[in-house]
Amino acid sequence: MSSYLAKLAGQAINLTGVVAPRVAGRMAFGLFSVARPPVPASAKARKLLRSSETRMGQAQKLMLGVPHGHVASHHFPPIGTPRGKRYLIVHGWGSRIDYMQALVTGLRETGAEIVGLDLPGHGGSSGRTMTVPMAIDAIDAAWRQYGGFDAIIGHSFGGFVAAMVAGGPADWVRRHTPAKLVLIAAPVAARHVFDGYAGMMGFSGRVRRALDDQARATIGKPVEFFAADTMLADIPETPVLVLHAEDDKEVGAGAARRYGRAGGHVRVHWANGLGHRRIVNSPEVIDAIKTFLG
Repeated sequence: MSSYLAKLAGQAINLTGVVAPRVAGRMAFGLFSVARPPVPASAKARKLLRSSETRMGQAQKLMLGVPHGHVASHHFPPIGTPRGKRYLIVHGWGSRIDYMQALVTGLRETGAEIVGLDLPGHGGSSGRTMTVPMAIDAIDAAWRQYGGFDAIIGHSFGGFVAAMVAGGPADWVRRHTPAKLVLIAAPVAARHVFDGYAGMMGFSGRVRRALDDQARATIGKPVEFFAADTMLADIPETPVLVLHAEDDKEVGAGAARRYGRAGGHVRVHWANGLGHRRIVNSPEVIDAIKTFLG
């Protein structure tokens, strides 16, 4: 959504909030949860999608049942001598596994088998919306289908959710903690994400409060509960690699610094100059991940 359209939509929701705050909260949260259309809008994205077809054809696609529909998993065999490792890769908001083929291939070349997961409303998965619990359900389904993973590698929203799956409270999430965890350009707190969204839309204070209320009603927890660094602090035995660029304009570098303060088991690797999206398929970053995973 362009900034102009975002402001128009925000103004309409603000007007609704004057007379019906709860309705405005539902509208704001509903718009927030909409995934991008499955067909890429830009020529660059369409070209990237076409260029990934050969590699995607090397995977066995399996649809996994989740409470809200089905999610697509893509099982890639190792390249070279198998070494008995299995890694899960989770993309970010508005993305899909097709766009991460340099990373997928780089890890396959270490002899590992890779499972790429299309999150709800993305890629080959069903639906048009996504929330944190829906994404957690998707990772849970993949974990149960493939018998666990030696590492989870998540980009952006995918990394945020992976951290919560790995370290979230057992009374709230079916925890699946891999031997190692890699977070690439990942946000650290839902509060930051909601504030950024509300600012982009130009929401009034009344609508912001209604948005928080609707999120709690929908998800069952307050926005402040979703703090991934707090959850990582609860799994000090699990090595975590955080990769981030200080020039990332979508997720500020403060998120990586906050992850780094979660404990001595978290190491931050700065990949400056790579922004938020190019970082995923960067040879520098892929090499750092390979080294970390051993």
